[in-house]
Amino acid sequence: MPTQNQTISWQAPEFRHYEKNMGWYVTLIGITILIVGFFVIQQDLFAAITSGILGLVTIFFARQKPEIVPIELNGKGVYFGNVFFPYKQLKYFWVVSTPNHRTVNFHAATYINNVIILELEDQDPDEVHEFLSRYLPEHTETSETLIQKISHKLKF
Repeated sequence: MPTQNQTISWQAPEFRHYEKNMGWYVTLIGITILIVGFFVIQQDLFAAITSGILGLVTIFFARQKPEIVPIELNGKGVYFGNVFFPYKQLKYFWVVSTPNHRTVNFHAATYINNVIILELEDQDPDEVHEFLSRYLPEHTETSETLIQKISHKLKF
């Protein structure tokens, strides 16, 4: 039986960040201009303005660099920086260890933002899996989420 004072801790970026070249930004701006132009021609000013704002917000978030945060797993729950997720708020977990992603994912008992993705960096995925198996059920699907796959392809 595990004790509550056992912990696993490491540091990792808040999220996966991909460097983007000028071509990425030019493509995004070009697509945004085409979409805005389409809605202007359709005389849908609200959609045109919304699309333009969405393009600007995408550029803003694409330029954000992640901070390195401490992550800790212990007998009570998961600490991600200053945020604490008790195990009773987490339904299950799964570990993804592929060439593109090394993460531990949690499904939370919330309606919004119910998937929590923590980067593993150099942390041993098997050790994390073994530790979490003591406290949470494992989800049988242990692959990248659709959002992770799309984000990797778009380098976002």
